[in-house]
Amino acid sequence: MVSISIKQCRNKKKLLIILLMVVGISGVHLFISRDYEKSHILARELYFLPIILSAFWFGLQGAVITVLSISVFYLSFSALHWQGFRPDDLERLLEIGLFNIVAITTGYLQDKQQARTREKLGAIKALAGTVAHEMNSPLFVALGNLELLQDDFDHASEPYQELEGIKTNLKELRNMIKKISQLREIVTKDYDGTSRIVDLEKSHHKVT
Repeated sequence: MVSISIKQCRNKKKLLIILLMVVGISGVHLFISRDYEKSHILARELYFLPIILSAFWFGLQGAVITVLSISVFYLSFSALHWQGFRPDDLERLLEIGLFNIVAITTGYLQDKQQARTREKLGAIKALAGTVAHEMNSPLFVALGNLELLQDDFDHASEPYQELEGIKTNLKELRNMIKKISQLREIVTKDYDGTSRIVDLEKSHHKVT
C-alpha cells in the first residue's frame, strides 16, 4: 500500500513537470510577438522535451496523450497565422508530423523495453521462488531437529549455547530466503570490485 502511494506521488510529480513544460512552451508562442521568429522556432523545438519525457516515463500511452495535446494547440496556433501554404506554414505542419513520429516511436520502444524488463524480472522471481521453496523444506527440518536436540541439554550448558548459536544462524538464513522469495526489483551492488551481486535489502524494498 505504501509502495503504491509513493509511486502515485512520483507519477503526479512527473505529470506536473510535463504539464508545466507544455504550458510554458505554449505560452512562449502565445505571448511573444511573431517578429521574434527565432524564439518561436526554438520554442517549437523545445516541444520534443515533454514528448520524450512522457514516452520514457509513461510509455506509448503517455507520449500519445502529450503529443496530441501539443498538436491540438500548435495546429490552432498555425491556423491563426496561416499564410497560404508558404514555407513557414509547411514547416510548421511538418514539425507537427515529426512530433507525432517521435512520440509514437519513442513510446513504442520504451513499452517494448519495459516488457522485456518485466519478462526478465518475472523469470528471476520465479527462479528465486523455486530456490526459496526448495531451501525452506530442509531448513524447516533442520530447525525442528535442532530444537529437539536442545531438549537433551541444560539451558546453561555449553552444548546448548552452541546449538542456540546455530539456531540463530539458521533463522537468519530463513529470513534471507524469505527476502529472496519476495523480490520486487533487481538492485545490484559492487562485490570485491570485480563483480556485482544482488542487494537483497534494496531489492526487497524497491519502489518504482
